[in-house]
Amino acid sequence: MPSKNTFALDSTALVLPYIIRKDIPPVYRCLLTLYEEIDPVVLTQAVRDLAPRFPFMYTRLRRGFIWDRLEEVPACAILEKDDGRLCRPFDYRGEEPLIRVVYRKNELGLEFTHFTNDGTSGTVYLFSLAARYFELRGHAVEKNRFILDYRDTPSQAELTDAFRMSYGKPEKRIRQIVPPAFQGPGERQDGYLRVTTAQIPIDAMKTMLKEKYGGCTITEYLTAVYALAYLRLYEKSDKRRPVRLEVPGNLRQHWDTDTLRNFSAIANINAVPDKAEYGFDDILEHVRREMQENLTKDKMQAFIYQNVRYLKLLSVIPGFVKRAAFLLGFPLLNAMWPITSSMSNPGYFRLPDSLAEHIRYYETIMGRYGTYRVVGAAAGIKNTLSITFSAFNESTEIQDFCIGFWERDELSVQVFERRGQAK
Repeated sequence: MPSKNTFALDSTALVLPYIIRKDIPPVYRCLLTLYEEIDPVVLTQAVRDLAPRFPFMYTRLRRGFIWDRLEEVPACAILEKDDGRLCRPFDYRGEEPLIRVVYRKNELGLEFTHFTNDGTSGTVYLFSLAARYFELRGHAVEKNRFILDYRDTPSQAELTDAFRMSYGKPEKRIRQIVPPAFQGPGERQDGYLRVTTAQIPIDAMKTMLKEKYGGCTITEYLTAVYALAYLRLYEKSDKRRPVRLEVPGNLRQHWDTDTLRNFSAIANINAVPDKAEYGFDDILEHVRREMQENLTKDKMQAFIYQNVRYLKLLSVIPGFVKRAAFLLGFPLLNAMWPITSSMSNPGYFRLPDSLAEHIRYYETIMGRYGTYRVVGAAAGIKNTLSITFSAFNESTEIQDFCIGFWERDELSVQVFERRGQAK
């Protein structure tokens, strides 16, 4: 019997097997809504066809003495019909693959964790899968940097751990210990997940931002509105813990790389302004300054250096020791959780008309992580920006505030909800 291909975990994924709990690491879902109902037979063939192009994604976890690895699985093992459970955890200790392609009616999604890839490469896979699906349906689809040809052999650069290629000592070290942060409304409920999606025309938002807010970016605007929603609750609290938001950044914009592995970093945005009385313009100015200071190449270089340096230190410790140490430290980590929430913006993806004509919209759904009560993500194609809130309790204060704020800014907002227990 031939041996199975294996792949080393990249620098983001290496520690994940040792911090496994039922709510960590999070599961993300990238979701396309099509104009037509999906043919499962054709989709099965498309999933098979993409396996050689994205080999490290068709894998499961294989235990190792020092570090675990990825081991290939049969292509169709990752495909399943959506049963309504959103972003449910993977069985990392079993034979289950580390990604799943899910479909239902006219929805095509990819669920994954950072074991295999990040949001950018997950989106590339999903668009490439949709392109192959429609090719099998008899449509010609033009390729671009978000749509890869299944017939091409993956380059070494695409399979490379770009963190180690970009490793270098920064000019300044980043602060390593961050104090605990203010948390959102209510307590988390086990297995509860409410997903609220607000859709806004991108051209109208860009016009409004130019005319009303001096041309700030969509990410800056969304983060500032999100921060203000938490600050309204913070002002009613004891104010012992600040509002601090996590904003993921795609490192590919700073380093020239074709990697399809993980290559993103986290910037912490302190949302509490210096002045005692403030309005939205003050918050926007404060958030813009924080993002401009923290999402720089120098800061990201420091993030890479710190992470890779830690991994080198852990490379001499057996896996079972690392696992025990991390699990013992979880109660303290939860009590000292340093982030209030996360606002992710995978970005706007330009698709050729030959594929875009088949897709109604695209969204990203984030699963449970840390102590968050709600997390947000924004992504768009064509002229629709989908802003998705994943809530882990029944409170809708954050979502309602943001949607109300956009409506007061005279944006056209369409809202819909879905529920699915993440179990």
